Amino acid sequence: MWAWPILLGVLFAVYEFVGVFGAGTLVGLMEETLFGEYLNPAITQFVQTRVGLPWLADLLVGQYGLWTMGMTYALALILPIVTTFFIAFGLLEDSGYFARLSVLANRLFKLIGLNGRAVLPMVLGLGCVTMATLTTRILHSPRERLITIFLMALAIPCSAQLGVVLGLLGGIAFSATLIWVAAMVAVLMLAGFLAARLIPGRRIPLVTEMPPMRLPLLGNVAKKTLGRLKWYLVEVIPLFLLGTLIMFTLDRVGALPAIIRAGEPLVSGWLGLPKEASAAFVMGFLRRDFGATGLFALSSQLSPIQAVVGMVTITLFVPCIASVMMIVKEQGLKIAAAMLALIIPFAFLVGGLLNHLLRAVWGAGA
Repeated sequence: MWAWPILLGVLFAVYEFVGVFGAGTLVGLMEETLFGEYLNPAITQFVQTRVGLPWLADLLVGQYGLWTMGMTYALALILPIVTTFFIAFGLLEDSGYFARLSVLANRLFKLIGLNGRAVLPMVLGLGCVTMATLTTRILHSPRERLITIFLMALAIPCSAQLGVVLGLLGGIAFSATLIWVAAMVAVLMLAGFLAARLIPGRRIPLVTEMPPMRLPLLGNVAKKTLGRLKWYLVEVIPLFLLGTLIMFTLDRVGALPAIIRAGEPLVSGWLGLPKEASAAFVMGFLRRDFGATGLFALSSQLSPIQAVVGMVTITLFVPCIASVMMIVKEQGLKIAAAMLALIIPFAFLVGGLLNHLLRAVWGAGA
């Protein structure tokens, strides 16, 4: 009786801590104050006065500079968000609540041909989809593993991306976040429902042990949070810098404006987003959270409807390169390629339909 109200309360608490405090207060202090007023102006002035080559200065502190874009995105925008998310995730993990989620989700997951055990990789996917793909080995049949991996690649955002989503939509309205959640749940259930009926095999009932609920040990939570932050700094920041370098190169050779123009009918026409959002989807090919951060950087240009549509589309967009490699490892190249061929057009289809639906309900100017 109380399970669902408790779940909603937990989700709302995570939203307040990550989406409001982390992405609002902490990001404001880091991006606007520390980086915007002190670090970026000082570093930009230093580079422009000391570096004699204009292209090298532009690479470091230009529009697509390794510092002004890559490190600023990674440290000022994403780091505060993922830190608060890792703390919240660690508290829930250490309390024993996640095991109860598997029992709570069992009846719901029956509709998509899975049992409640599949909620564990999906919850871990909120931390890192790549590692969660590996943990699908705890499931009892190849059919369950295939369905779960597909659903995670399609509709489960990693911690960095989820934090950016909460940050952008939380700054608009709680209702915007609820629309995004409803869209993700609807896509997850629809895709799982169809996959369960198209992929042969039977559902295996849930048998699991329930650990006791405990007060989280702050030392354990701190240790886990520091370990995950170390992973973020070591694994993600180089990818952000690589993504920035790719964007810089595409811009210098004139390819990025061409890509933006080519994507304008789809991005601006079908999705209803500013044409500059095409660059975010280019970044999304490297990492979905990098693409989401690109939309976050455009937040001042986005209406509430555009913000929701953009985040829904980028969440459903291709998983990061590391996740794709893990899918290839677990399921083979053909299945991984088939997943990508299905996910990319499906993301734009859902985003466009949501755009037209929201504009029909609230009006084109919303």
